[in-house]
Amino acid sequence: MSNISSRYAPESVPSREAPLARDWFLRDSTWSDRCWIFAPTSALEEENPAKIRWDFQLSEDERFTDPVHARLLECSRRLVAVMRAHSLTRGLPQRARTAVLYFIRLRLLLRWMHQEGFTRFSDLDEVALLRHRHDIASRRGRAARLLAPSTQELSMRLLVYLHRYRKEVGDGLETDPCPGQCAHALVGVPKLQSGSLPYTPDAIAVPLIQGAIDLLERSAIDILCARERYMVVSHEAITQGLCWGDYRARVLRAVQARPIRLSSGERTVGDFPELSTLVSLLYAACFVVISYLVGPRASEILSLRTGSVRPMPSEQGNGRDAVAVIVGTIFKHESGYYGRTHEWVAPATAVHAISVLEALSEPHRRRSGREQLWLRSRVHHRGFFEWRPDSTARLRLASKERIYRALAHLSAWLKLPIHEGTRWTLSTHQGRKTFARFVALRDRTGLFALAQHLGHRDRSVTDKGYVGNDYALHEDIEQHILEQSVTAWEEMLTAPALGGRGGAHIMARRPHFRGRRMKQDLRSFARLLVQAGLTLGVCDWGYCIYRQEHSACFGGPSGPNPIFREPATCGRCRNFVVTRKHRPYWEGQVERHRALLDEPDLPRQTLKLARERLTRATKILSFLDSPPKRL
Repeated sequence: MSNISSRYAPESVPSREAPLARDWFLRDSTWSDRCWIFAPTSALEEENPAKIRWDFQLSEDERFTDPVHARLLECSRRLVAVMRAHSLTRGLPQRARTAVLYFIRLRLLLRWMHQEGFTRFSDLDEVALLRHRHDIASRRGRAARLLAPSTQELSMRLLVYLHRYRKEVGDGLETDPCPGQCAHALVGVPKLQSGSLPYTPDAIAVPLIQGAIDLLERSAIDILCARERYMVVSHEAITQGLCWGDYRARVLRAVQARPIRLSSGERTVGDFPELSTLVSLLYAACFVVISYLVGPRASEILSLRTGSVRPMPSEQGNGRDAVAVIVGTIFKHESGYYGRTHEWVAPATAVHAISVLEALSEPHRRRSGREQLWLRSRVHHRGFFEWRPDSTARLRLASKERIYRALAHLSAWLKLPIHEGTRWTLSTHQGRKTFARFVALRDRTGLFALAQHLGHRDRSVTDKGYVGNDYALHEDIEQHILEQSVTAWEEMLTAPALGGRGGAHIMARRPHFRGRRMKQDLRSFARLLVQAGLTLGVCDWGYCIYRQEHSACFGGPSGPNPIFREPATCGRCRNFVVTRKHRPYWEGQVERHRALLDEPDLPRQTLKLARERLTRATKILSFLDSPPKRL
């Protein structure tokens, strides 16, 4: 583990055999201190350890550390210690950052209790808890918005701690704050309306991923070579005893010796800040590719080390089907400092992103003797000094805040489209959410494999080892599929024209909707069709109203066959429906196959196949242009 100090060794956790000191989870602070500094629970927390302060204000002239609040202060400290040592779901120690989040909600509760005149947690009865819930629900946070349901849920989970561990704390709730239900249900807001950004919309995600891939494949080598010329010439000048002002122009000429290929064309670097910007964009592009195409959490990406890509040979041992995996560490819900080793299957594009990261970080790794790929110095606004050979700037792992800024910069540089009238804000967790949604919506039978890939469940545990993330993921996917199916049926029930063999069947038999309540009746009927058990497959080229007896792809009882499900097969299937939403796809097919037919050197079999697909695509478009008459 390179040069990690012994005081950062894997933490000891509370044990039944050997009780530890009550401040076992603190570093550079003790139980009675006004400021608690938590021992790092991962390498990401070494540079910026989690802290909380107990001397916060309760009112203008009172602080929580005043002697009059000594008993409540002691119980609150025990509560934070309990939350650090035990999660509500699995009972394992939680990360230090999680304990800080709970402390923020605890501080809010203590201030409310002071205003209401409560001096003990046990004084909070059902009526008081109801008033507190109402106070939380009516509070406003940033931008004068109501607190997000996920934040409200955290406050309710804090109350669950106070009830469940009241004996360990020495004071707590005698009344169950969530009788017969979970904290999320108590908040009363569906998970999909939580106010967070669950995933990146396709209209944003597609150009974002394409732009990041293009930057890595087209420009990465040129940018890295420009940086290398900068470092080589700087090193030569330093060995000659020159100062920066004497050799700055020489270094700039070396950087500008070759233009850099970008999507907008070749461009010569104007100055060092521009080169620094391009390097930062490379880091952001690597993060996007790994996050959106592989799905690790931000903490798992930022903890990657050199040599993390390894081959995984096929079971047959012939090497033909070998895939690459990224070997890293999962920290969430893990008790140890070093987390749990995990493997993510990685496409070739993600492997290339890792290789770019290794090249980017090589100077910093060589200087520090560390293996992390995301080592950076503090942000400099004066140029490219981070990469000077004589730099002594302190190196640290890039923080999530820095990644946020880099993603915002990449978004502006790629000129991503406006979404619903505003510029979309990217976050470090959206890539994981988008990846999970993309995979799961295309094959719901693979949720178990998806959960394993994302690290939601340890491979060695059985069904009882399920964690909340798997259930929440399944709930999100089912809810999204329901809404997606209802919207698709509404489109098919109102479209002026439908293509495909199944489209003609629907056009001939679909009911009419009239009157002022047409929209409500239409949506109710669409939801009724979905709830009746009709399996609806959604893809880029159309809809599949699945019926096994008519399946051209030889699907099973649960749905279409993903192996044989492709446009040519769907085009001759009686389950297939095309709407005007899918017109661009089929117009593209027409253009593509017409171009193929103009190729003089194509084999006869290829020409025959292109002619058949052109005929099918043209026929589907003709149905959309001139709908069949109703029976």
